[in-house]
Amino acid sequence: MAAVYGVLGAVLMGGAAIPAHADGATPSPSAKDPSTAVPDAETGTGPSASGTVESLTSRSLSFTTGGTITTVKVKAGQKVAKGDVLAQVDSTGAVESKGAAYASYLAASETLEEAVSGTEGYHKAYASFIKARNAYRKAQRTVDGTKIIAPFAGTVTAVDAQAGQTVARGAAVLTLTDLSALQVSADFTEADVVKLSSGQKATVSFGALNTSVQGTVSSVSPVPVASETSGSGTGGGMQQSSTQVVRYTVLVSLDSVPATVRAGQAVTVEVRV
Repeated sequence: MAAVYGVLGAVLMGGAAIPAHADGATPSPSAKDPSTAVPDAETGTGPSASGTVESLTSRSLSFTTGGTITTVKVKAGQKVAKGDVLAQVDSTGAVESKGAAYASYLAASETLEEAVSGTEGYHKAYASFIKARNAYRKAQRTVDGTKIIAPFAGTVTAVDAQAGQTVARGAAVLTLTDLSALQVSADFTEADVVKLSSGQKATVSFGALNTSVQGTVSSVSPVPVASETSGSGTGGGMQQSSTQVVRYTVLVSLDSVPATVRAGQAVTVEVRV
């Protein structure tokens, strides 16, 4: 009779009687209980692709005046500040030409000052002055072009020339990279890229470092950037087929960057959709 009153009391208090096991223990919720199950959206995996770590700012540097390299002041892995001189070619001829151009510029300036305004002689003097001035400015640019100066602070990631080597104007000599700002570039298939958009969260896994960081999709290329052909069939007279796989580049910004990450490292990117 006491047990009956106990159950009745639980009901009246708004509770429900919980059956006990034979040993008196309360059973734990089932793994299939809807209140404890993890939604499929959280357990499923999103589109993924292989990618590469790259810098937001990287530039190949060259001389704008060709010649024989007299010095390369940096080596790969060296950090430099904006404005540092990184390399130089022989500037002897360029400096001499600049001196001659400057002398002509001064002479043309004096002639113009002595000419009477509005006369034919003044117009000729003015034309000579402009020509001399432009020649001097060009000579100055030629001298400036004998040096490679760091356009921004960064790390020298490649050195493609050495002292004593003759290089042409525009030939790559150094690569300067800002390693403080990194992003990930990954090529997704056309079937996956339609599910992606800017602002989606992503997980970037660094296989070589055995670690993962979170990121955000910053852009999705509107045009294909790569394609590959996969074939099937056994050959030997048997019919074969091939499939064209089109890929689009997706850029992902990183919420944090592991200290040991380097530009060019391979990663795997998974986007949550």
